[in-house]
Amino acid sequence: MKELTTIALSLIIFTLSLFDAVAWNIPTHMVNGAITYQLLYRDSPATIPKVRAILEKNSWYADRWRDDITKLSDSQRDEMLFMLAARWADDIRNRNPSESHPTWHFINWPFKPEGEPESVKPLPPNPDNILTAFGENQRVIRSKGPDDKRGVALAWLFHLVGDIHQPLHTIQLFTREYPNGDRGGNEMCVRASLNGAPIELHRLWDGVITSSGNINRIRNIASDLLRRFSTSSFRELDHSEPEAWAKESYEIAVKTAYENGSLRGTPKGQRRIVGLLMQQPISATVMRLRLGLSRTVECTWLDWPIC
Repeated sequence: MKELTTIALSLIIFTLSLFDAVAWNIPTHMVNGAITYQLLYRDSPATIPKVRAILEKNSWYADRWRDDITKLSDSQRDEMLFMLAARWADDIRNRNPSESHPTWHFINWPFKPEGEPESVKPLPPNPDNILTAFGENQRVIRSKGPDDKRGVALAWLFHLVGDIHQPLHTIQLFTREYPNGDRGGNEMCVRASLNGAPIELHRLWDGVITSSGNINRIRNIASDLLRRFSTSSFRELDHSEPEAWAKESYEIAVKTAYENGSLRGTPKGQRRIVGLLMQQPISATVMRLRLGLSRTVECTWLDWPIC
């Protein structure tokens, strides 16, 4: 029995023009899938057909993916399958609501900055969250259960490893302005520049890698990131559990996204000048991407057997 050596780990977003901002966008999830494929092709090419064999059992392969894939040259088909699998958990939100598990994409650990009144009562995260999703889908992969279920579970794992590295998928701010929580920045509007249009904080973070749906551009972004970032210098690779990854994301959200509580923005729907985002999230986002790339290489830790 061999182990699944990689699951996509980079930054991903969700299509904000179609849904409320709750995840990395679809083009970036596809970047993630391309990175996974390219790393496997470089380091463990024999694993690719094993991954393919499981993903082909996902019902979406016969219903949707195969038609897209067969239009491509043989050399591009496996990479496209990885890209489609990485975005699948967002695609099913409207098309297969019964399988969508909306709470699986995040865990909203509360953040209440110092100085907030006692009346602000942080809420604990939903018990059905991204960490329980990891556990459930790893169990299915290990179980040797029905092939179609394993195809679904593997697509989920492609997606979840990306989502857990988005800092705003791990936190919820509680303040006077957001007594019921800001839903990971979805309820906070900011300006990224003095003359910029208001934008949800979550959506701002979602879009820093790409929003392009051009397949060649997505592949090129993946290749460029692999060239630019080495995996040899990451101390974070000592952490092998999804909960540790989520805690790293939470710390970045507190320090960078929320500027240790000093960023308040404007609650969504209020009519006043929104706060200027004083610190761009680009550097922290790239850091998460670099860490995700490293974990893509090192995912033998996770012991997800594929045969």
